[in-house]
Amino acid sequence: MQQLHDIAATGPGWARERAEMALAIMQQYEGGGLELDEYQELMRDLVRSDTLNAQADDQELKNLLVACVMIGAKLA
Repeated sequence: MQQLHDIAATGPGWARERAEMALAIMQQYEGGGLELDEYQELMRDLVRSDTLNAQADDQELKNLLVACVMIGAKLA
């Protein structure tokens, strides 16, 4: 989760936006606002969209973001 915070603070716009959304979704899940399956689906959607592929100009950062989101969603 610390890496998501780091990306949200210092990453380029496309990565920062997704990291912030992932953190918000995680917070909602931890607060009881989402069921596990809803949570996992929302997290998957963050990293599998065509928009991410089109916007990502740094493959290494994209891979890190995807890994953080998937681990955070307990999918990895």
